[in-house]
Amino acid sequence: MKKQQGLSVIAILLVLALVGSGLMLVFKIVPVYTEYGDVKNALTALSTETNVGEQTLRQEFDGKANVSGVTSVKGENLMVVAGAGSNYLRAKYQREVPLFGNVSLLFHFDTQAGQPPAQ
Repeated sequence: MKKQQGLSVIAILLVLALVGSGLMLVFKIVPVYTEYGDVKNALTALSTETNVGEQTLRQEFDGKANVSGVTSVKGENLMVVAGAGSNYLRAKYQREVPLFGNVSLLFHFDTQAGQPPAQ
């Protein structure tokens, strides 16, 4: 008589539960980092603009963020230093992603673009 090999039903259910949990985590995390990339790209694009003021940079960031679907940071939350040749922009923000029940993930982001001001 041959010995039976393979996974039992319980083992298959455990593997499916682990794979499902992993996929849920990935589907929750990927949009957060996609948004971070959009924020970084917007800051990089705005740092090269010349002869614009801080308020204009904030408004242009809001426009780019609106198109990209960025909701975690607004133009009013940016640190903006407008200069003649280049601009310095910094976005420091948090994003909380609920997983289930009272369990959440908290992401801290700090990105900047342009030449930092002399201190």
